[in-house]
Amino acid sequence: PVNFLFLLPVFLLQMTKSVTNPEELGGLASQMTNDYGHLALQGRMAAATAEPEEIGFQIKTRVQELGHGCIFLVQKAGALQICPMDSYTKRELIECARAVTEKVSLLLSALQAGNKGTQACITAASAVSGIIADLDTTIMFATAGTLNAENNESFADHR
Repeated sequence: PVNFLFLLPVFLLQMTKSVTNPEELGGLASQMTNDYGHLALQGRMAAATAEPEEIGFQIKTRVQELGHGCIFLVQKAGALQICPMDSYTKRELIECARAVTEKVSLLLSALQAGNKGTQACITAASAVSGIIADLDTTIMFATAGTLNAENNESFADHR
């Protein structure tokens, strides 16, 4: 989902710039619609696998809200293509773009909240890997007999 979220501001910027060139809006709206479709599929998977369950619900809700914002944006783009000189429609298009940007920010927050558990697992796995590597090194030195024993016991007794 994040790929679309990073590309969306580019679309929004192009849409707001296209207020002066409305014939470009159709292609931009079509591209945004296709990309949102991919986001919706990935968002569904992210919501299904998120822990805790409330984070999954939040991701699902934010994806839906973003979809509604994109619908309004595409509608305003179509209205501006019909009446390219209508200043009211131009302002509405810019306001819709601003609202979609806000919804993207909220969705990113939900995705990051769902990612905390994953990041914690990655950090823990890294720490465990470091400990295992340290133990392997200690075992290698002990097996080679380079560690000094405090008494006359051998490494094999402790292994």
